[in-house]
Amino acid sequence: MRFMGSEHISRVRIRLMTTLKIGLKFQTDGFPQLCCSAWDCFVHMLDSSALGPLLSQIVVGLLPLLKTAPLDAAKIFTFLIIENRNSLEPFFYELYFMPDIPELEEINSVLNKVLHGRSRDVKTQFQFLVKGVSHESPEVRLLALSKLFNLLQENQSAIHQMLLGSESVDPVISQMVNTLLHGCREADPKIRTLYGKCLGELGAIDPGRLERVQSVKSGELTKFQASVTDFNFAFEYVNELGKAFLRAEDRNTQDCVAFAIQELIQLFGIKDEARSSEPGALLWRRFPDDLKEILVPLKTSRYVLNVKIDWSKLSKPIYLSRKGTNFSTWVCTLTGYLSSKIREEKVKRVFDCSRGVIRNDSQVALYLLPYVIVHVLTEGADADRDQISEEVLAVLQQLQLPDAPSQLTSDPSAAPSDLSHMAAQTVFSVLDHLQKWMHHRIMLHSAKATRRHAGYGNFISSFIQTQKLSADAEHQRIECFLGGVPQDILAYASYRCGAFTRSLRHWERHMRLTQGSQSVPPSNQHLDFLQKLYVALEEVDGVAGVMALKVSTPSLDEQILTYESSGQLTDASMCYDQAIQLRPLDLSLRQGLLKCRLALGELQSALDLCNGVLAGQSSWSNCLNAFRVEASWKLGQWDDLNMYLKTETHSRDWNVGIGQLLLAVKSRDEETFIRQLEVVRNDLMIPLSAASMEAGSYHRGYKYITRLHMLSEVQHAAVTLMHWKSKEIGVRSSIHALQNVWHDRLQITQAAYRTQEPILNLRRVLLSLADSVTAQRHIGQCWLQSAKIARKSGLLQTAHSSLLSANQFQTAEFSLEKAKWFWDRGEHDQAQSCLEKSLQEHFPNRTDLREKGNECEEYTQKRILCARVLLQLARYYEETASCESNTIVLMYREVKNIHEKWEDVHFHTAKYYDKMMSAIGAPEQQSEFVIQVVNHFGMSLQYGNQFIYQSMPRMLSLWLDFGSEESTHRSSETSKQMVRATLKRLNKLMSHFSQKLSPYQFLTALPQLTSRICHTDADVFYQLKQIIGQLLVAFPQQTMWMLMAVSKSSFPMRIKRCQEIFNLAKTINRGLSKFLNDSTKLTEKLLDLCNKPYEIGRNTLSISHHFKPLLRLVEDNHFSQILIPLERLMTPTLPVVAMPTGSHDPFPSNQLFISGIEDTVEILPSLQKPKKLTLRGSDGRLYIVLCKPKDDLRKDARLMEFNGLINKCLRKDAEARRRGLYIRTYSVIPLNEECGILEWVNHVHGLRNILLKIYKERGLYTPGSELKQMQLPPDASIDQKLSVFKNKLLVRHPAVFSEWFLQTFPDPTSWYNARLSYCRTTAVMSLAGYILGLGDRHGENFNVDATSGDCVHVDFNCLFNKGETFEYPEVVPFRLTHNMVEAMGPLKTEGIFRRSCEVTMRVMRDQNDPLMSVLKTFIYDPLVEWNKPARGKSNESGEIKNEKAQTHVNNIEARLKGKLKNKTKPWGLPLSVDGHCKHLIKEATDEKNLCCMYIGWSAYM
Repeated sequence: MRFMGSEHISRVRIRLMTTLKIGLKFQTDGFPQLCCSAWDCFVHMLDSSALGPLLSQIVVGLLPLLKTAPLDAAKIFTFLIIENRNSLEPFFYELYFMPDIPELEEINSVLNKVLHGRSRDVKTQFQFLVKGVSHESPEVRLLALSKLFNLLQENQSAIHQMLLGSESVDPVISQMVNTLLHGCREADPKIRTLYGKCLGELGAIDPGRLERVQSVKSGELTKFQASVTDFNFAFEYVNELGKAFLRAEDRNTQDCVAFAIQELIQLFGIKDEARSSEPGALLWRRFPDDLKEILVPLKTSRYVLNVKIDWSKLSKPIYLSRKGTNFSTWVCTLTGYLSSKIREEKVKRVFDCSRGVIRNDSQVALYLLPYVIVHVLTEGADADRDQISEEVLAVLQQLQLPDAPSQLTSDPSAAPSDLSHMAAQTVFSVLDHLQKWMHHRIMLHSAKATRRHAGYGNFISSFIQTQKLSADAEHQRIECFLGGVPQDILAYASYRCGAFTRSLRHWERHMRLTQGSQSVPPSNQHLDFLQKLYVALEEVDGVAGVMALKVSTPSLDEQILTYESSGQLTDASMCYDQAIQLRPLDLSLRQGLLKCRLALGELQSALDLCNGVLAGQSSWSNCLNAFRVEASWKLGQWDDLNMYLKTETHSRDWNVGIGQLLLAVKSRDEETFIRQLEVVRNDLMIPLSAASMEAGSYHRGYKYITRLHMLSEVQHAAVTLMHWKSKEIGVRSSIHALQNVWHDRLQITQAAYRTQEPILNLRRVLLSLADSVTAQRHIGQCWLQSAKIARKSGLLQTAHSSLLSANQFQTAEFSLEKAKWFWDRGEHDQAQSCLEKSLQEHFPNRTDLREKGNECEEYTQKRILCARVLLQLARYYEETASCESNTIVLMYREVKNIHEKWEDVHFHTAKYYDKMMSAIGAPEQQSEFVIQVVNHFGMSLQYGNQFIYQSMPRMLSLWLDFGSEESTHRSSETSKQMVRATLKRLNKLMSHFSQKLSPYQFLTALPQLTSRICHTDADVFYQLKQIIGQLLVAFPQQTMWMLMAVSKSSFPMRIKRCQEIFNLAKTINRGLSKFLNDSTKLTEKLLDLCNKPYEIGRNTLSISHHFKPLLRLVEDNHFSQILIPLERLMTPTLPVVAMPTGSHDPFPSNQLFISGIEDTVEILPSLQKPKKLTLRGSDGRLYIVLCKPKDDLRKDARLMEFNGLINKCLRKDAEARRRGLYIRTYSVIPLNEECGILEWVNHVHGLRNILLKIYKERGLYTPGSELKQMQLPPDASIDQKLSVFKNKLLVRHPAVFSEWFLQTFPDPTSWYNARLSYCRTTAVMSLAGYILGLGDRHGENFNVDATSGDCVHVDFNCLFNKGETFEYPEVVPFRLTHNMVEAMGPLKTEGIFRRSCEVTMRVMRDQNDPLMSVLKTFIYDPLVEWNKPARGKSNESGEIKNEKAQTHVNNIEARLKGKLKNKTKPWGLPLSVDGHCKHLIKEATDEKNLCCMYIGWSAYM
């Protein structure tokens, strides 16, 4: 190395490191010291610029030498960390894994100073470690995972705060989950197990809490490489080889990789020429710098490959032959063998140079396999294609599910081995690649046909494209191969692998092929397996949808599936009993019945049943013994468990593994426990590894992640309960501390009985092993938690069983849960009686329960529990009206006295006072009530944000409305004085709360506050001004954008009042003057841009030419930092629990400011000609906004606020959160009453454009002129319209929307998730749109996101049922055409769509008050189109109470209550939620309604 010199050493440093690592394996005398000398020479010879990026790998390589030559190794560390601190310090953050030993004391001291300075908080440490976990070096990954595991163990409370502390999960958690899940496919079992340990320690986080992940990355298909001769393929492949070069652990593998790179450099002409435009030079410039360092020496190297393989004796199919019993060997052999069949010269050279690396590196072989197969299928001989088919079918047929009724309730994911899992997943990936290849080829032909025959029209272009495809031999061969793989076999094999989304996709394709026509209903055979799939996917709505489609009476097996999927296990158990009488020798029925009994908690019954069955059928022992094991450990029958486990020596069953673990804990056998823990964890990693190979893997693997969660709890409980001290399994804590952690860990999981009950069951067994009173008390709490979860899931009988088990713990908590159980059963008297007895028994002297200064925790818990019981009883009295109102008021007051700092008591007290006040007419009689309501709502906000969207709007409405009514009050002078005195008290209260509440709480109601800016009462406006002024000071960026429209209003009084607020803010904070001035100027310039006239035919404008003042303003060095108005930066995040004022940051994301504007402004072709403006952010990225003229965007802004509030309500509801229901929203900023800016939503495609493209490809395009001729006049008869609609329009526009999902989301899990998102977001927005009277939902206003499948609506100009006034009145409640229904799959509107509608409608009805508070702002801030003198009554101050707005708001409220409006009767009686949704779906899909729509609405699409 010294002879070579620094320059040459740096060029081959990766190779030298690999060689030096090999030396670490030798431990003979003197060799470690020799290694140290070599390493020392190496680091001294390296240039510092090359040393930094390799620092972590060098340190990892040196760590083994600390054991064999600690002093010599420490000297090298001293050189790196201390002597080179200045140049290498930026890379120190990667060295978080240094061992704490005396030799490194000084080094660790330096590192700690740097690391603590950079990563003081846990969050930052997690961010660093997540990077390390995905590092290229396996040694770095191993150490990073170990460190991450320890950090997760030590910081459980911090993790739970990130998950539960605010409305949204901290992004670092979502990033960590995705990284850990991706790592589960790690080849090294030791590292893979560590990924599992970290996932278990993190916990089974509810998928609904994590950030939504795009199903596909944008532009994924455009980057698809169809051939290995493509330069883009070369770029990707060389990058892959670079990773292989770094991870190579032996010289031979690294030499093979080096040879492959060397040959590819020559083959593709890759060269470092800065000015050259040749493909090879362009390719070089694309490579990252660290990869270039590997490539440079290989440009002139002279490696020769001496690998010759004789394939003539290879057994075929390879799978399960001598070369196919191990996954890595099978992949390498298959790829190598098939690559030898390629004929085309350049392609052959690519694979020939890869022969060595294919043989040694299974990851590279796996990467190349799809490309090899494509080339063999398109260029190879028929015999080669037959061999590929034979290999694929060999893998699939081993997994094919026997088509027998006994398989209905089997566990599909239990049987396949590691090899079959991974081999099947490899086959699936290859088939996906072939589908992408087919779609890519279609796109190429489409583009060529459009280019070459543009003048012939769309029909001719489509015809020519079809002819080209039929003549494309390569396309035909791939299509023929794919057609030869039976879809039903693929579906069954996928099902057995646990790839249920893939199975569903293949089964639906099988259904389409066998049905022939969309109008033909699916057969029972098709629906049976479809039902199994939805059961396996745990999609209850899908199961219900299948049952709704079945015409015949459901069989016992079908009823069993339905009951099991919905959690009705008692009914399922009864069906099993009947089925067993008919088929007594059907083993699967016995297994299903045992599962039901165990899930219902009937453990002894299940054990007796199992023993009884085995007494008559001893041959079933291998299949049923696991049930005895499960029942035994859950019952704590340890002797029986020991006996049953003796026959389970090689079982991989989950419950058997848990039984063995618990028996080891019981017998205090720490060594066996540690060994068995690793075995069980490794068994879970096999299916999780296969799941992680697909997109959306978290949902697919959630069952196994939950089990990892449980293993983590077993591990911690064993250490705590058994007092083990081994560092290998964790740190000991107290039972009380353990229970606190468990409480939070349960909260983060999915709120479903099937998820949480197994966790609680295991906890009870673990606690029973600790013989202590504390443990017994915690067991009682676990039973109560089980009862609560079962009750909330509607499983009242199961809840009762849990309550019976908790009966021995007769606590107030038990009585409270039992009362709720009675209430849910409809036994209201029993519920009240239960709570009354509990109060007498547990809290006889409630007058003594008052908050004290230094009370102990036990007293505090008793006081809080008493308050909970008393409050629940008061609410029951209120709902049943079983007590006089004064009694209920006194009860609420008593609760407040016992536990004053509690949000719930103040909220419910305020609601009750509000309820009583509504029964009183005159304002003077309401005076005392309104004070109480406002006071208690304000107090509730002081102690939490659980009810903020009800408390805040109602509190403000009462205050502002009372002040407004005071000025028009026409009673006696005495009454006026009383009202005036009340208003004075209200103003004083609001002044008090404006100081006590956090500013972000008022920010949630800013639109409501600004709508009343012209309030008639001077004192009310003064206080209003103070609140808004404080908001402007606290959150100037967000508040400014919301106030700009007010400052540019057409009402002089609104402008004047807004300026007063600006002046107040400037007085409080003088630094705001410049900011507000710049903001006002920016708004004016943006208004100029919106209204800028342009030449007809022009589609772009220039900022530098047409908008020079705007450019000068933004590029001024002294221009203020102004926020880019993106939704994520404008929406405050609330804490879940109350926090001191100023301690919570409602905008945790990094703020992005406008730093420049791109020159080109695009003019869009729509009616108002909006302009696309591209802003340059302070992060260097570009952000697009749409400047829209001639449109009152206050409608859009209020609708987005309404939708945002619906999202918050849906997120809080367990059923809605489980389904992931939400509306896609974006930022809308009105600049005045006619213009505004909207956040541009990327990757969305209009429904019309999507369908037209498919119709053109099929040659079905119908020109607009022809369509207009089919439009009948509005007064034509229904029969005429229906005839044209069915016989002309629908015939030319068949349902094809599902094809877009198949093409856009080639991965099955992405496809399934995208379709789910489409169904659910369409359902939510359809219902929200119906409630608001949203119309004009033509094919360009209904969009779909190509990365997630979300439905995205735009242009909300047609609100409040305006569509009913058009020339062709809109008669459908929302858009739900045949294409939209077809894209929902074979279930159509049943199941997923319908249930999503019902959940959304229920949530909106439950949250009526906060939702209506958003819309009531229109009454005082009416739309321009409503502002006619006759319609609006203005007073001296300029405040308007618009009667038309009031009418619209009343109509919306009626719709929310379930009332329907029709032609013959203004309003009908309210419908139930289910009935309301059923009616709306029927109306939306009725062809008699659709045929009446305007032709431009495209009801035929």
